Amino acid sequence: MSLEEDLGKALCAQDVATYFGFDIKTVRKYYKDLGGIRLGRHYRFFEKEVYDAIQKRKTMDSPSEEGWEAGEQSVSNEERSHSVGNEDAAKTRRRLEREDIHNIFG
Repeated sequence: MSLEEDLGKALCAQDVATYFGFDIKTVRKYYKDLGGIRLGRHYRFFEKEVYDAIQKRKTMDSPSEEGWEAGEQSVSNEERSHSVGNEDAAKTRRRLEREDIHNIFG
């Protein structure tokens, strides 16, 4: 077996940015989340690793039906709106939304 058979075609950061329609700076910032590696100043990706990283991320971010329903029943909307730390959570959410301008992870 060759490396290309195991991991797919080797890609540079520009290839990944072009494929997904991202800015190259975004790809470099999230290279670990996209399954890439950094070699000095260069970033390398492999097709299968990028695909696996995105599939893994999609699975992690989507709640199961049972967990979602259980979470809704355990805390009422009123309790959530008046909970301690709610303002900090909102600030964190806004900051993360600003950082992920290309909606890679959402």
